[in-house]
Amino acid sequence: MNYKELRNLILYIILSILVGFTQSLQSQPSLISDSIQSYIEKAEKLQEAYQYEKSLEIAKAALQNAQYNNDDKSLGYIYNIIAKNYEINEEDNKARSNYRRALVYAQSSNSKILETDLYNNLARVYTKRNLTRVKGVTYYKKSYEFATKLNDTARMIRPLLNLGEYYISRNDYDSAYENLAPAIELIHENSSNLVKTKLNGLLGKYFLNTKEYEKSEEYIELSISYALGETKNKNNNDELISTYFEELASSYETKSQLYHKQEDFQKAYDYQKKQFQNILKAKEFKKLIDLQRVNIKYEVDQYEEKIKKAETEKKESESEVLKWRISIILGIIVILISLAFLISSYRNNIQKKRLNNVLIDKNKELISAKETAEQVSTLKSQFISTVSHELRTPLYGVIGLTSLLMENPDKKKKDEYLESLKFSGDYLLALINDVLQLSKIETNEVKLEKVTFDIRSLIEGIVNSLHTKQKSNNNTVHIDIDKKINTTLLGDSVRLSQILINLIGNALKFTKDGNIWINVNCIDCKADSYILRFIVKDDGIGIPKNKQQTIFDNFAQVKNENQEYEGTGLGLAIVKKLIQLHNSEININSKEGKGSEFYFDLFYEKVVKEEEISLKTGENLSIGTSNFNVLIVDDNKINQIVTQNILKKNGYTCNIASNGMKAIEMIKLEKFDLVLMDINMPEMNGLEATKVIRTFNTHTPIIALTAVEEGEIRNQAISVGMNDVIIKPYDTQQFFQTIMRNISRMKMV
Repeated sequence: MNYKELRNLILYIILSILVGFTQSLQSQPSLISDSIQSYIEKAEKLQEAYQYEKSLEIAKAALQNAQYNNDDKSLGYIYNIIAKNYEINEEDNKARSNYRRALVYAQSSNSKILETDLYNNLARVYTKRNLTRVKGVTYYKKSYEFATKLNDTARMIRPLLNLGEYYISRNDYDSAYENLAPAIELIHENSSNLVKTKLNGLLGKYFLNTKEYEKSEEYIELSISYALGETKNKNNNDELISTYFEELASSYETKSQLYHKQEDFQKAYDYQKKQFQNILKAKEFKKLIDLQRVNIKYEVDQYEEKIKKAETEKKESESEVLKWRISIILGIIVILISLAFLISSYRNNIQKKRLNNVLIDKNKELISAKETAEQVSTLKSQFISTVSHELRTPLYGVIGLTSLLMENPDKKKKDEYLESLKFSGDYLLALINDVLQLSKIETNEVKLEKVTFDIRSLIEGIVNSLHTKQKSNNNTVHIDIDKKINTTLLGDSVRLSQILINLIGNALKFTKDGNIWINVNCIDCKADSYILRFIVKDDGIGIPKNKQQTIFDNFAQVKNENQEYEGTGLGLAIVKKLIQLHNSEININSKEGKGSEFYFDLFYEKVVKEEEISLKTGENLSIGTSNFNVLIVDDNKINQIVTQNILKKNGYTCNIASNGMKAIEMIKLEKFDLVLMDINMPEMNGLEATKVIRTFNTHTPIIALTAVEEGEIRNQAISVGMNDVIIKPYDTQQFFQTIMRNISRMKMV
């Protein structure tokens, strides 16, 4: 007979005696005589009836019984009930703690349905706070993943709707639709009206923000229809009706915004009133729920007082009868206590072992967390030290060389100083771009774009831009592009440029009096696409075997015995992450002292012939062949001088406006071929000025010329009527290509 069977036998004997004894006293049966499941069901029913305190009491009583029996599955369900009670009463910290406990027991008992529900519940609590929203989104995705494995449609829809609502609140409409689209496929006739209401309401918001107004109105009307019907359904409890009124308010708000965007302000106002009316109705039902809670608690308290009074009277009347029975039972109790003590000692020993194992695991976790914290602290210190050094070095050069130039040295020295000054400026810009780029990648803000570009022009442009570095180390660069490749491709040219600039720049830095080979080979060619292999090879110092994996980590640098090379160590980390964005990997072959070879494969689409012809027509206009008249709108005097001189040097005529108001006046009075518009200016900024200009002039190209990060400003610029964006500081060749492309488009209209 094993321990569990022995324990159950002894418990059976004890319970038989105690049941007989308690029945003779006409008292209520004890907790252990009822099944744990029945207590779980009672706790859930009390929760649905707003009797949260009573529900908690029953759940905690069941918890003790489940802990005693080591019933992990029941423990998972009980902690879920307890957590939900705390969540309803807005005690989120306690709710989160109990949901996590429930998840541990659900996982240990392999309760997949409960685990699916708990991920959704945890996500709901975590997304309430800004600091934990990302974790909440992860839990929603896990809930959907588990529900998909269970093929449980209702549970699949729930996290999809929650994710859709979350991304809409963050103005990430592409991600919102990625989650709402599969939800549409999962909805069927038997789905609950609440699910249908929420989905249609969210689709209405999505299409409103993507400017598909007819679709938006269609989905909003469906949402309103479902919600209105359910507010009149007598089978719904007050809490559910309150939820439907909240959904109605949300749908009316969306409809108000829809009419406001269509400039029907009367209807927008009418639906805004309906929104507020339904918010008030929802609050009225919330008040009814709170009142029910108070009434239930008051009735429970009165009932408990009556029970205590009756029990007191009963005990007084039966005290005499009990005396003669106590002497008989005392002997039995002594025996039972002895048995219970033995069982308890054995069980405590097992419990101590279990707790000891838990403590060991927790200690391991704490040690791991401590090591991680120390690593993060070290990384932070290293980052500050490295970036501080790398910023100060070129800044020293900029300040020092500027001072020397102001002393008016001879012509030969002046050219040398200017070349060094430009090198320091370029180095500073590359450093800042690297830090910003790494930050954007690690926060998932970088998304690949599709634009038409010429691969040969791109590579030759990169090599030309690195001419100073090539010249300083006396290197020769060889470019070889497979003849099978039509050099005009469709893909993200900016990300490819960033990858190649870092790889070619490294090859030039770590090679002296040597060669750099840049090869592009076609390894797969289809009717509409290529898979291209890019190879950057050098015969420089090479990379030691033990460093070849770590060089792709942040701040990693290659060093040899004789010299150290400047740099932040961010370049290859950025390269690796950008290539992974393309669903590819970077590979390396290198021997110390023999050189290095980096290679990776990328997928690109072929360009449709008509697009290629159009592109060439626009970009092959030679710069400066026409005396184009350009308006520069910028409040910064230095920026005015720089832009004006670059344009004049290439045969352009320029006028200057120091703010948006002056620009509007000048465009009304004079014809310009192009406007270069700064964004941040006093009196009226560039975005506001463009809005006004587009009311009377729709054809003159307006390009934003700004130092603001492109990802932050492009959508705003296009939405107010600008044609393109140039980010300062810019490459002069790309600057004129952008100008010519926009002027040529206007000329061809």
